[in-house]
Amino acid sequence: MTAVEDFQSETETLAATVQRHVLALYAAYLAGELPEQDVVPLIVAAINQATSAAVALGDVWMVAQIEERTGAAALATGVPPTDDADRLTKAVSTVLAERDSASLSNDPAVARLDRLARSETFEAAQNGTWQAMQQQPLVEGWARQFDGAACELCTWWARLGPDGPRVWPKAHPFQRHKGCNCQPRIVLTDNIKSTGYTRRLERNARAS
Repeated sequence: MTAVEDFQSETETLAATVQRHVLALYAAYLAGELPEQDVVPLIVAAINQATSAAVALGDVWMVAQIEERTGAAALATGVPPTDDADRLTKAVSTVLAERDSASLSNDPAVARLDRLARSETFEAAQNGTWQAMQQQPLVEGWARQFDGAACELCTWWARLGPDGPRVWPKAHPFQRHKGCNCQPRIVLTDNIKSTGYTRRLERNARAS
């Protein structure tokens, strides 16, 4: 496996771990073992811890990708995690307020919490990788590394050509959807075709 594939495996494991933790907390809440004022911050803390770990993984595995490609040692950039407690509190509180079942077996809140934990973890990993990439001078761009069998949307974003996915300038945002574990695979060569987004960034930088 390549470094980016190993990274995807780690993020998958991390997402599965936080999913189990969140659903165990929710089960305790349904059983009356945790009141709502306790279960919401506990679920939020579990997801926040996972996203912080995911950002750090993105930074570390960015280094692994560079070392895999160059054979030379590289340093992590120290990308800081973001605290999304307020946003997550609103999301979790909304799920609990809209639940309509007292049983895990037919409770739509289970699927919603499961998706929330999973998608937040993957998005944080993608953000950590992309942010670390901006601070790595050897990296010039990225191509989309699919997460297993790619969905139609991810395939469209990849802009597949004869040589595989399109190579984007590293400043171009990484496109993703909820629950997507595709990741940026680094490209070290230069002469990467710019995009409207990166040209606008360059114009703004020259004007400032």
